[in-house]
Amino acid sequence: MDGPFDSILIGDSIYIVGHKHPDVDSIVSAFAYQIYRHSKGDFNYKAIRCDETNDLTKWLFKKFNTEIPPLITNISNQQVVLVDHTDPQQRADGWESADIIEVLDHHKLNLETSIPPKITIRPYGSTSTLIAQKFLETSTNIKMELAGLMLGAILDDTLALRSPITTETDKVCAGKLSSISGLNDVSSFARELFSEKDKWKKMKAEDIIDSDTKSYLINGVSVQISQVETMDNQLLANSKGEKIHEILELQNNKDKKDLRIVMLTDLIRNDCILYAVGEKKELIEKIFNVKPSNEMYFILPGVLSRKRQVEAPLIQYLSK
Repeated sequence: MDGPFDSILIGDSIYIVGHKHPDVDSIVSAFAYQIYRHSKGDFNYKAIRCDETNDLTKWLFKKFNTEIPPLITNISNQQVVLVDHTDPQQRADGWESADIIEVLDHHKLNLETSIPPKITIRPYGSTSTLIAQKFLETSTNIKMELAGLMLGAILDDTLALRSPITTETDKVCAGKLSSISGLNDVSSFARELFSEKDKWKKMKAEDIIDSDTKSYLINGVSVQISQVETMDNQLLANSKGEKIHEILELQNNKDKKDLRIVMLTDLIRNDCILYAVGEKKELIEKIFNVKPSNEMYFILPGVLSRKRQVEAPLIQYLSK
């Protein structure tokens, strides 16, 4: 059930914003929550984005004939709802003077400032699952286009419901959204989605690294993890690997991180080719008990999830 803060009257704008370097879920969950709040009469809630969108997000919104939320890079002195993140490293510029009134996320809570009056954290595979659940539990109407967007975000974040982070709730919501959207063949839509996403060979190494990246500060250790999901990570490593490693080193010389990672996740082989640079690079060997395949990368069998299988082991090890 929704709480007392679901009845805020129309007044000053309340921005709904995802994280920097947004993935599909970050943009879709912000947009979907705007629609949900509007359905309750809260028309002052406005979805925004604080950074440029990736090509897959643009493709998905175009497919469902929907405009992407507007770009507002600084949220100083604004009331905001954070979706799909809480980590200060990932927040929009100006968050320090913003009034965070609500959080909706599926990641570990990381709020160092005052606690907002409403926090909804669920261990689902995507934040869009959490928003979809709100619609479904309150029998709020979901238009076909929005159902398609939320289904796409869930499939993207859960690697077509095959990632270790996938829950039964993700699967149930995906099934209901597929019916509403008319996309009854979920597997076919997932293949279309990931085929559209798998265009890395046409991109520069810098763009590959920056397309989906998250930064963390874990007990004083600065970490940045980029993830690429592909149908053939070996082909990508052979064609772009040396350049990816070179750019990764250059980026770390300009903006020092203790550990900077790029994951090339293979959706067919179910493994990960992981590039790592930085003074804490040896953490990869210690945590995953692997040796580098060469001087540039490690191969991690069965590793698909950044949150569950890379970020979480890092947090556990660095919290000892």
